[in-house]
Amino acid sequence: MSAPSSISSVSKRWLYIPFIIAAIIMTGYFLLWRTGAHEMKKAVYQWVEDQRALGLTVTHGDIDVDGFPFFLRVHIEEPEIAAAGEWRWRSDRLSLDALPYDLNRLIFSPQGEHTVSVHELGEWRGRAEDFRASIARDKQRDWVFSVTLANAVMHNVADGSSAELASLVFDAAPALNDPSTLTLNLAASGLSAQTADAQYNAHDIKTMLTLSQTQALSGFNPARQWRQMGGKLEIIALFADVEDAKIATSGTIGLDAQLYPEGALKTEVQNPAALARLLGKAGALNAEDTEAAAASFTLLAIANGGKIIAPLTLQDGSAEIGGVKITKLRQMPQ
Repeated sequence: MSAPSSISSVSKRWLYIPFIIAAIIMTGYFLLWRTGAHEMKKAVYQWVEDQRALGLTVTHGDIDVDGFPFFLRVHIEEPEIAAAGEWRWRSDRLSLDALPYDLNRLIFSPQGEHTVSVHELGEWRGRAEDFRASIARDKQRDWVFSVTLANAVMHNVADGSSAELASLVFDAAPALNDPSTLTLNLAASGLSAQTADAQYNAHDIKTMLTLSQTQALSGFNPARQWRQMGGKLEIIALFADVEDAKIATSGTIGLDAQLYPEGALKTEVQNPAALARLLGKAGALNAEDTEAAAASFTLLAIANGGKIIAPLTLQDGSAEIGGVKITKLRQMPQ
């Protein structure tokens, strides 16, 4: 009579096996999560030390980890990084997210108020509804970096200038066939800026660019070294809907012996008189040159149904469209 009782006891033991297996898996996963959390914190501290060794100033508050079980999330309070006399960035908090079983992609999410100081541009403060950046390892291109920004508002602390941006998507990665060449793509919409003297509006901006010989840009006298190595900025496509002008251009830009930009870009401008007025408002042309450029553009556009199809020429420190000077060019720093 004891056999059925023994069989029943064995059967009940089998019921516990799935729970035991689940407990083992969860314990293993928790240990994996804790190992990943330790490695992420260790990587943050190492990155800070590496940047300090390069001469940057890096400060921060507490560093905490949470996100179990779905994410590894490191929070860095009051991060600040600066290059003396050049630029400084600060945020209330920076969060880094990763999957516990895959640390090959990190997502950075600055939160709260951001402060950006750039030499000659002053100090700007603001917030964004959504601000994320990520860097990931890629089997074909080694790495991919991207930024997403939505509903951002910034203001200049000194003069009260402000800027708003509805959306921005940017990505950068090495070219498939040449690690020294970067591919750069940007799409932005709803950009407006207000200064004491004028307001600017850009409804839509899209670019597809490549930058070659990027290894030269980290050395001594990078601009001259980049030129000597044959570095080029290739504009595969650029479209801008700015004020009432629509501009599309493509071509290649390099540097001349005096380190001024040079090149000839295929360009189409709709409503070119509005472009002239925009350049005048931005200070690229004085009032007299603005009126002269607008009149010349209008004449050029008459034969093409209200638009200009002509090269944008960068040469000898100036830029021209169809032979009409639109601005002086800035020399790259020696």
